Amino acid sequence: MNKLFDDAFLAQWCELYVRFVCKDSQRLAESVNRCAPKQLQTHLLPKQPNIKKLLTKTQFSDDDYLTAYGILLDWDKRFLQQPHPHLLSGHIEQTLNQSRFLLVRQSNSPIANAIPKNRRFKPNYSLGTQGILSLRHHWQEIELSTDLQIRRSDIFDTLFSEKQLKIGLSPYAGKNDMDWEHNTEAGRLDGSIPFWCSGAKNAEELQERIISILTAAHQHGVHILIFPELVMTKTLQTTISQWLLQNNAFSRVIHLVIAGTCHVFENQENSHYSNRCTAFNHMGKIEWQQDKRQRFTLTADETYKLFKLKSPAFEPTQLANHLVIRHSALGKVATPICLDFLCDGLWKTMPIELFLVPAMSAGLSRFIDNCRIAGNEHSSAVFICNTDGNKEPLVAYRPEKHDTLQIQKINPLLFIVDVDITMNPA
Repeated sequence: MNKLFDDAFLAQWCELYVRFVCKDSQRLAESVNRCAPKQLQTHLLPKQPNIKKLLTKTQFSDDDYLTAYGILLDWDKRFLQQPHPHLLSGHIEQTLNQSRFLLVRQSNSPIANAIPKNRRFKPNYSLGTQGILSLRHHWQEIELSTDLQIRRSDIFDTLFSEKQLKIGLSPYAGKNDMDWEHNTEAGRLDGSIPFWCSGAKNAEELQERIISILTAAHQHGVHILIFPELVMTKTLQTTISQWLLQNNAFSRVIHLVIAGTCHVFENQENSHYSNRCTAFNHMGKIEWQQDKRQRFTLTADETYKLFKLKSPAFEPTQLANHLVIRHSALGKVATPICLDFLCDGLWKTMPIELFLVPAMSAGLSRFIDNCRIAGNEHSSAVFICNTDGNKEPLVAYRPEKHDTLQIQKINPLLFIVDVDITMNPA
């Protein structure tokens, strides 16, 4: 690593960015905007500026803002040319004034690259004051306690010669295919009771469906296959893993399977579960697991349909403190679970380029709204697989002005979306 980018440098970069961009971006952009080109050029080539002295000031002139901008732009360009290894595998963070900041780089994914510029949404970071500043790296404030699990994954490295990505979505089962339990003795003061999914009503039938879906996906050249939320069990996920090992490991077609989610029992005494999403690679090995961070609730009417009890209910899951992101050849990939994609602010601030979302929801209109937010912020593509029996079984979104993605129905249990990609250089 270049000595310029040591810990002391990163700490100073973070402090300078927070002071002039996070706390006063409007004035910084206006100082740059009204500065004459020749005068601006002198600030863009800073000669050994006294950064410590600049940061200890309590009042700043326009020249101070221009000096700070010149330093930030210079560091931004240098870091882009000589990247820190943690931007490829891991992450860079700093703590400043009891706040935690993550260094993120804005870039286009292969999916966004393939959209013609005249049809592609310009991301927010290229517009307005951010567009004037034209910085590719940003120090993003994040929650203090979040366990960031960010690493490199090679699952898509063999796709560099491909021009099209095939994504399969399988709303293969619904809530009526599963067994649900509740505990009236563990109710809360508001009268709500805990409930959870305890297994499949007919495990053999669901197993047969899964095998037929995997077979069809393999035959049609699907690269990524997504199953919904809470219509899985550990046994059914084992079926997926074993099928991939036997049928896909040595003739790789399917690169990644998002094997839905299931309730994983955590504590016998207080009936706490984790709602856990498992992702398998082409050999059927676990590539990552993401636990749900936002629990869902049922109204009294919804609870009555399940249990014949006129009482609201809640999902007694542990609220996950970890956040899993994988750097890959398709960009940064993550698997928020259903409500996480809607309500978890941390997912929205992270520069994730590919969301693969298992869901169980009566409708997906709010999900579509959040797809647009993700597309505007980070040029993200989003693919959501909902459970069977709902009005909207899936969403396929990429950041383009007019939706041109075509969804092909292979059979009632499998849909395929062909997505153009332009791979970044290796």
